[in-house]
Amino acid sequence: MIEPIRRSVRVEELKNYGFTLRPSYTIAVKIEQTVKESPDMIHRILTDTGLISRTTIPFEVVSNFRGSADNKPFYTAVIVHEGIERRYTVIARDTGGFIRSRIDYEPVIEPEELRLVHPAEFARTGIEVKEWELHNYRHYFILFISSRHYEGFDITVKRASTGGYTSVGITLAESELRIKRAPCSWYLDRLAVFEGLEEEVREKISG
Repeated sequence: MIEPIRRSVRVEELKNYGFTLRPSYTIAVKIEQTVKESPDMIHRILTDTGLISRTTIPFEVVSNFRGSADNKPFYTAVIVHEGIERRYTVIARDTGGFIRSRIDYEPVIEPEELRLVHPAEFARTGIEVKEWELHNYRHYFILFISSRHYEGFDITVKRASTGGYTSVGITLAESELRIKRAPCSWYLDRLAVFEGLEEEVREKISG
């Protein structure tokens, strides 16, 4: 378990855009926490939980799934590879889609010489991660029309400016929820290694 030194959980949005008998909630939560573990150690731990995987950082073409609503990369990191510090990115490139019933994105990996090395393999291949961020945004189509249903997840992990600690910023957002619950439950489950986080988010939503 990763025990935070300090943490804040804020509900950024909790609104019912539907009706009493047919609710449609949009819920967004922002989390900021400070921990003693390094960005590299957190990267290793979240690789073990499955948060850092080919599900969240694709290496093949995916549909209706990109880095973020404002087109951030799937993944960005400052790494140390063979003693050299460099920036590693996985960018989502729009390739179009079949009559726009979906939008296809091709992951583009840089630098070119590391295009076959997935971030989930960094620890095994001796690559150190100095800081990193992960962005996932999924949007949906209904009968060839873009719906209002989306899921957005972002995490940024970097050394704090003072104290030698690590700053972890997380956002979770989901729309068209039929019940008032924590958004992006798949991601929240994989963040349960942060002690008490899952419970605190659920309490904030239900309260």
